[in-house]
Amino acid sequence: MLTSSSGPVTSVGSHIRQIFRSPVSWACVVVILGIQTIVSIGGGPDAWAPSFVNLGLSREGFLSGKIWQIVSYGFLHGGWWHAGLNAMFLLVIGSRIEYIAGRATMLVVLLAGILVGGVFHLLLGDGLLVGISGACLALLLLLTTLSPESRMFPLPISGKSLGLGILLAALLFTLVNPTLKLPGFAGIGEILIEQGIGSLFQLGHACHLGGGLAGWLCGRWILRPRVTLDRLRRERARREAD
Repeated sequence: MLTSSSGPVTSVGSHIRQIFRSPVSWACVVVILGIQTIVSIGGGPDAWAPSFVNLGLSREGFLSGKIWQIVSYGFLHGGWWHAGLNAMFLLVIGSRIEYIAGRATMLVVLLAGILVGGVFHLLLGDGLLVGISGACLALLLLLTTLSPESRMFPLPISGKSLGLGILLAALLFTLVNPTLKLPGFAGIGEILIEQGIGSLFQLGHACHLGGGLAGWLCGRWILRPRVTLDRLRRERARREAD
């Protein structure tokens, strides 16, 4: 979690209180874990394969007219670890966004992360995509953009450096995926597979990249210079003085 220079202990206590006062984040978690519970009771993802094919995001499905996949994929997960990690992420980061920018902003960025992450998967990814990780990355990049000088406890780096590192890593792993067959990059991916770490490409790096960029752009939009009456008066006075 991002902390100020006043000390991590105080910040951790404050953040815990924020978590319990974040109804939108809790609602998202309840929906995700509720769906995962239904899937588990029904036999797990394998037993729900037709539903995953219809609701998960794939290039073939989307181009065949299943446009709802661009949103529905975010609410399905491959297992409890997948759903649990994303739920925890939503609580920790989402609650912070609710506190800093408001509940409406949290929902807008969450949806933007799902949509843009889905588009990037369609353009640069492969296979069937499920999970709300792209939206989680959108929330994280929004947070690091709004608080660039804060520290990510316990990492000794600034929010700005963390956000940049996440985007660069997602971009690199997206480009070296051998399925893209990009000259030079594909060779790196093949080496990783030969070294026994090809499981890296089972993650939705293109979705993470798109979601992260969506969060960064939302942050830049929020921080854009605002036109105020006082600013217009000062500019007018400056022009008249010149």
